[in-house]
Amino acid sequence: MKRTYLLTLIALFSVMLIGHASAQIIFFADFEANSSEAVPDASVNDPANWVSENEGTIWAEATEFPGGEGALHQTQEGCGISGDTPLPGVDNFSDGIIQGVFSWQDDDSVGFMFRRVGDDRGYLVVFGYNETPQVIIGSLADGCCPSGECLSGCSCENGGNELVGVDHGLGADLTQDNTVAYFARVQVTGSLIEVWYMPYADAPDLFADSEELGEPVATYDGADDLGPGTVGLWHESWGNGRVGSVLVTGPGGTVAVDPHAKLSTTWADVKNSY
Repeated sequence: MKRTYLLTLIALFSVMLIGHASAQIIFFADFEANSSEAVPDASVNDPANWVSENEGTIWAEATEFPGGEGALHQTQEGCGISGDTPLPGVDNFSDGIIQGVFSWQDDDSVGFMFRRVGDDRGYLVVFGYNETPQVIIGSLADGCCPSGECLSGCSCENGGNELVGVDHGLGADLTQDNTVAYFARVQVTGSLIEVWYMPYADAPDLFADSEELGEPVATYDGADDLGPGTVGLWHESWGNGRVGSVLVTGPGGTVAVDPHAKLSTTWADVKNSY
């Protein structure tokens, strides 16, 4: 009996180690010309490969992101052009980290859809700004939020359809001139969704362990395992908003980067964060 129990423990521990070790960067877009750090390759930096489900959303190259880095620029405005843009090639996500660095020239919201396997199966995390000073966690099953609608239109902004809606903690009257960057991370572990949101200047590092970020601003423990799905960059009327770096981690990915580059040398921190 003791031997059987010991073997069971050893097997369980081995599975845990294997599962943890398999966590990898599966997507990284830095929007830099001739990038050696983009994953799986530099094609993810090309705006032409970011195809929104809403034709009204138009992504373009930007070169004036805070700090001088390259960025992706959403050029249109209006609730009718809102919606999701699947990340190029990311269609097998269940658990991991999704994060981006954003700046605003508008008062509306941006976020991520994930575990999406249909129009009504998946989850949405929204990073509000001035008009919606909240972090919102919603489910597509509850109508949060169809293409072509703002949060108010799908009742996912103080409307009761959202799973979680909490003050984002950034204060009021935030700048809308693309001069301040914000760090936003979503970590998905089984039924648990955790969200961090702060000025990028306050983040310890782009690849910091989640524990280094402090307490999450929003959490939800009740997410369903819908099976592997897509990850997308969602927005509502996010006119002239810009995104600097988009990162996705998960099991079974590959890291095709320069072994001497920052992305590779900091990978140990990323994979240990969940």
